Amino acid sequence: MTKKLRSAALLLLAAALCTSSMLCTGCADKSSTETSEREIYTPEVPESRVDENTPGEELNAVIGDTVNYSDKVDVTLNRVIELDDVNKMEYRVLLAEITITNKSDKKIDCSTLTHFYTIIDGEESPEPVRDVQAAVAARKYYTAIKSPLENFNQAIEAGTTLDGYVYIFAPTSWKEMKLVYTPYKYYNTDKVIFGLEETKYEHHKTTGE
Repeated sequence: MTKKLRSAALLLLAAALCTSSMLCTGCADKSSTETSEREIYTPEVPESRVDENTPGEELNAVIGDTVNYSDKVDVTLNRVIELDDVNKMEYRVLLAEITITNKSDKKIDCSTLTHFYTIIDGEESPEPVRDVQAAVAARKYYTAIKSPLENFNQAIEAGTTLDGYVYIFAPTSWKEMKLVYTPYKYYNTDKVIFGLEETKYEHHKTTGE
């Protein structure tokens, strides 16, 4: 896929996710509607991007760990929430709540759509973190608990910290699942790999449903 086609595809997906967000909160008051209407953010893609097959550093961690990447980025997987409102006979939805600190002197991009992917039973794929159904379930949850937390969709300025979440559309069962974060997507292939141990998940079900 060419750079232009890839950018267009990501823009269309981001637009769909923003629309789903408004569907979840658009019936609320004006302030909640304004909150849901987030600007679509597109990470910068360099003209000479790294070959994705180039071996890179891999830092492994689990839920609750903080990983320091090259003294430039600290990333913490604070917790993983499983939403029990969905039809778990067909699929499951996980929310990985993450804190990222940019310790460098330059801004870094951070987008759920480009900087994260999953490895489920050995199969790598970005699709579980791009699923609109999971995005809608996530916005429903955070709206219900009145949380300002958003999915990653912006640059992180130098010296600042950002809290956000990554939604995951998961199968009904698996043996091993990992969430991969690539701090410098397009520039190198280094990655932080979080093992998502199922026994450590927190669970949520909306009251009254």
